[in-house]
Amino acid sequence: MRPDMAKVIVERPRPQPKDPRGRDGRRFRDVSDAAFLPMKAGYRDLKSLNENLRPLARYLARQVGRPWDAVYRDIRAVIDGRNAIQNHILQHVPDFVATHTRVVDGQVIDVSAQLLGVRRASQALYVHPRTGLLLRNGGTVSWRARYRQSMEEKNDKRANVWRELSPALQLHRLNDVWYAVTIAAMPPSPATAWDAARRCNVTQPTGVVRRRTVDAEAIDRFGRAGVYAASKRQLGARELRAFGLQNR
Repeated sequence: MRPDMAKVIVERPRPQPKDPRGRDGRRFRDVSDAAFLPMKAGYRDLKSLNENLRPLARYLARQVGRPWDAVYRDIRAVIDGRNAIQNHILQHVPDFVATHTRVVDGQVIDVSAQLLGVRRASQALYVHPRTGLLLRNGGTVSWRARYRQSMEEKNDKRANVWRELSPALQLHRLNDVWYAVTIAAMPPSPATAWDAARRCNVTQPTGVVRRRTVDAEAIDRFGRAGVYAASKRQLGARELRAFGLQNR
């Protein structure tokens, strides 16, 4: 591992300011203001932290086939865990390497995630439980594929309980019974004197679908925010046949 890996991963390079002193354009309005401003007022910080973990991922990928103990020894030779910033790099190593694993039916199981339930290792690399070698995890799926699969499953699940016929009319299955639900825009909440002073305690209308206050759940329930269920009615047998639905 390169000796300056900690700076490459965590520390951004110094920018090239237009003003050599880093002045951000603020000026004193008059002489009296100078007495009330801090000494660093008007100067931006020329150094900041970064979190570019791709160099760490590339380094670990090049170590495939080596014993993990030797790889980790090389990392600790450069990264000092006593330093708070460098220790942050060590905390990200498990994001790329599953160190405590089991192989069950050809699948790599991340033992360190037992508290969350035994699950397949999602890291691109893993340490073989018997040989201790750093190997590629062939059973991993990219986060894009996982996201696409989760969205497809979510849409399939939603189709069984929710359908949109128009911006103002949707079909919802509640307790295994299909209803036609009328969607309305959220009316402005009546503000009280306390609301005007504290910007809180504002009441919202209650939807007829779940009989509870409508808030951020509107996006998940109705597909968009700022709406609520104004009314509902149960679908008849003819409507169920027309939409290809069935009550349970």
